Formats: sequence, structure tokens, C-alpha cells
Amino acid sequence: LEVVGSGDQFIFLQTSTSSDGVYIKADSGGDGTEFQTAGGQNKFAFRTNGTLAMTLDSSQRVLIGIDDSRDDFYQNGVNPHFQVEGGTTAKSSIGATQNAATADGPRMFLGKTRGTGAQVVSDGDRLGAISMQGADGSDLVPSAEIHGHVDGTPGANDMPGRLLFNTTADGAASTTERMRINS
Repeated sequence: LEVVGSGDQFIFLQTSTSSDGVYIKADSGGDGTEFQTAGGQNKFAFRTNGTLAMTLDSSQRVLIGIDDSRDDFYQNGVNPHFQVEGGTTAKSSIGATQNAATADGPRMFLGKTRGTGAQVVSDGDRLGAISMQGADGSDLVPSAEIHGHVDGTPGANDMPGRLLFNTTADGAASTTERMRINS
């Protein structure tokens, strides 16, 4: 099925009895944007100029630059729902830029509750972590981590915290706390 839009814009819908999925392409002179469902795989692939840009898989993971999720993060079986991969620093980096004449800048927020809504966290709860990992030939293994924990009893507008800085010793496969900044 071919549908012709205004000007030289085209949308192609292709279906097959062999479960090849659906393919939609908005084309302008051959450099179009493509959307397709992979046959029998329950995922959406988004391509620009014929190159994979993003995949939304059946586990609701958003994968930028990859078709299948990476499941070899060495963190208790954690398989992140947002993954970015690429062959260059630019393609594998996440950036935030604030363009404003203010003293404030962009932020990254990690939040935790003990359930739905805003159920209070407890002393010792890890609120978030940044894990830097390297490939060992089969898995990604942590080399260094920064953890944020609750460091005392939280209350209304009161969240005492501590930071832990961990590194992995030579010959080890997991990090050990090396420095702590408490509340």
C-alpha cells in the first residue's frame, strides 16, 4: 500500500503474512524517517536516513542507538529501561544544557519512595547511585560508584544524607567503600 501526501512526501505501509510487521516511511528525496515494528518481536524501531535511531521494546525499554537491550550490567541483574549506546563519545553520552542568563544550571534528579506516592524512606535507604563500569570480555563490571543514602531519621522537609565513594580493588569484581561524607 502506498499513500502519496502533499508534495514529495510519501508514507509506505507494508504488511506481510509472514509476520514481518508494519513499515512506515515519510520520505523527502530518499532521506526519510522510518518507523517499523519488527515481525514477531513486539518492538518498535525508529530509523532516520536508514540508520537505527531508537527502539522501544516489549519490556517498555527505550534503547537509543541499539536494537536489543544490554543485560550484562553487573548490578544484581539490573536491566535499565533507558539505554544509550554508540561508537563515539558523542553518540554514547547524555547531555543537558541550560541556555539562560541565570546562575543556576541543569540538574539530574534521582528519587526514591518506599511505595507509590511519597511514602517516607528510612535511615540507610540508598536514594540513588552512579555506577561507572567497564567490559571484562563478557559483562560490564563496576569500577567506581557514588551512592547517596539517607543518614538519619527523615521527617517533614528533613532528609539527612550521606555520600559514599566506592572503587574496585585490583582482582576484585565489586566495589568497596573508600570515602564517606555523612550528614
